[in-house]
Amino acid sequence: MTSVISDTLRSAVRGSVPICLARSSAPDPREFPVLSDVARHVRAPEIAPPTANDPPELGGYEIRGRLGQGGMGVVYLGATRSGRPLAIKVIHPERTDEREFRARFRREVSAATRIRSHRTAAVVDFDVDAPRPWLATEYVPGPTLAQAVAELGSLPEAAVRELVTGLAEALDAIHREGLVHRDVKPANILLGPGGPVLIDMGVVSDSAATSLTTTGMQPGTPQFMSPEQARGEAVTTASDVWALGAVTHLAAAGTPPFGTGSLATITYRLVHEAPDLHAVPPGLRGLVGACLAKDPAGRPTTAAVLAALAGPQYAEPVGTGLDGPGVPDEETVLRAGAPSSDSTTAPDRIAAPAPSGRARRRVLTGLVAAGLVLAGGGGATALVHFLGPDDTPGAVTTPQAEASTSAEPSGEPSPSPTRKKKPKATPSATPESSPVATPAPPVEQDPAPAQFQPGAVVIPAQVQVGQEIVAEASGWTPEPASTACLWSIGGAERDNLGSCTYTVALDDVGKSVQVKLTAARTGYADAVALSNATDTVPQPSVPRPSCSILLSPGEVHSGWFAHCEVEQDPNVTYTWNWYDLDDAETITWEYAPGPRIWIGGDRAAHRVRVTVTAEREGYRPAEFHTTFTLPDEWVPAE
Repeated sequence: MTSVISDTLRSAVRGSVPICLARSSAPDPREFPVLSDVARHVRAPEIAPPTANDPPELGGYEIRGRLGQGGMGVVYLGATRSGRPLAIKVIHPERTDEREFRARFRREVSAATRIRSHRTAAVVDFDVDAPRPWLATEYVPGPTLAQAVAELGSLPEAAVRELVTGLAEALDAIHREGLVHRDVKPANILLGPGGPVLIDMGVVSDSAATSLTTTGMQPGTPQFMSPEQARGEAVTTASDVWALGAVTHLAAAGTPPFGTGSLATITYRLVHEAPDLHAVPPGLRGLVGACLAKDPAGRPTTAAVLAALAGPQYAEPVGTGLDGPGVPDEETVLRAGAPSSDSTTAPDRIAAPAPSGRARRRVLTGLVAAGLVLAGGGGATALVHFLGPDDTPGAVTTPQAEASTSAEPSGEPSPSPTRKKKPKATPSATPESSPVATPAPPVEQDPAPAQFQPGAVVIPAQVQVGQEIVAEASGWTPEPASTACLWSIGGAERDNLGSCTYTVALDDVGKSVQVKLTAARTGYADAVALSNATDTVPQPSVPRPSCSILLSPGEVHSGWFAHCEVEQDPNVTYTWNWYDLDDAETITWEYAPGPRIWIGGDRAAHRVRVTVTAEREGYRPAEFHTTFTLPDEWVPAE
């Protein structure tokens, strides 16, 4: 099986590379279990120089090389004026008039700008209405997973777990936006310095949208295509989970889960046969088997995958919960203990029918019972890391309530009902005849504290960098006298000294915000409630600059001083580009181009365009364009 270079951002791997067999000279991957070490032992990606037909710049970004080419377009290595590398994808000229390709490119740009995750390439700039539409994203240096497996073979289990965690995070961000990737495969996975990055949003679609692909065709790569995708049925987030399982199998075993062969052979196997998991390490076998369930409803969500990877490793599979050899049953998926003594060895590569409805329900019910199948988008995902096992959004707990639910029976039998006794005779005054002791005075006890009738913890649903968020207790009875808050950013607790005010930081981009509020009042038991999670924090944009052109004629020399002064932010870097549209060249000066430039008189009556670019680290850049025409002739200043 070969992996073809995708037409989106990826390292420039030339030609086809086998993904099943490691080279005999490859180093032993067990020597570098960390994914970044794996990437360093793979050949550096090739960057081809631009050709004579390539543009020198796109959208004001310098073109420095070619990263790859596919059926949809070319991906260039570009750079901002400050030198920041970019990957710039542009549609082939012959495709610009095709309605379907323009629609697909608009869909890619729309999807890429909606997804907020460090596991996908961040969008820097784009122009979907240009004669040749283009999209600029951050450049991720590193090989593809396809190249790593081709050179090294199977990867160490620790590296695979790191890989799958990163991919699940990327897919979780995509799915939270109501999108489906539809083409998760090794060639679309970059092993960057910060971990795996999932690329190629060209076939991403809304989960409920109508496909824009050619009739009868489905996007995807056969080795990593789900059964429903191969049958031409609806593609859902569960289809991405299937592909995640297939990619995990390739990384862990060095081979695809359904072997190699013709398209028809592979399609038949993945639709009708169970995967062969014997080459997958025991600690990953249960996860891969669950992801490769034939029935989409039987597969875990991406949040479930993340929860499973964060917990104990899976045990050795002992059954065929999905009616196939080597696939774990629900008890294996949920159990982290030692292998069962009754494990059996399954036959090798036999065809198996699709799982029965009862078996599917059994597996899914087991996953739900274990707290693995989570719903609710970004908020539910954050709960995996933020909440304890008994916490739920909006739930209120008190120490008393916890004590009552955790109290154990004493084991003593309950006393029988009191029998009515006859009155005794009046006792004599002597101690010997009066065995009844004088009762002790009652011990005064503090009254039990009252309980709050909780309301809600309110924070904005949408937040942005620099915004101050205030968590408020709304609708509580009585109103709390004081509150303390613990904030969670992207599922990680953030120490804010108990303050219920939080200012969103640049590091919070791509993450959701949530807060746990503790209410207090004299005479009342403390109560705790959890807010809903916000939408993920979007990447901020630099304010768009603007200017008015002012021309000052020279006093001695023929020409004009052109001025384009903008109101500048000290945290932002500004660059000016002056371009003669009639001569199709950049206007230069002996001094560095800036808001003021000298334009010689030989350009009289020419049209000039000035572009002001504003850039700031971590922010989306902004550009301002304006065009003016020079006077027909130079008249010296008086």
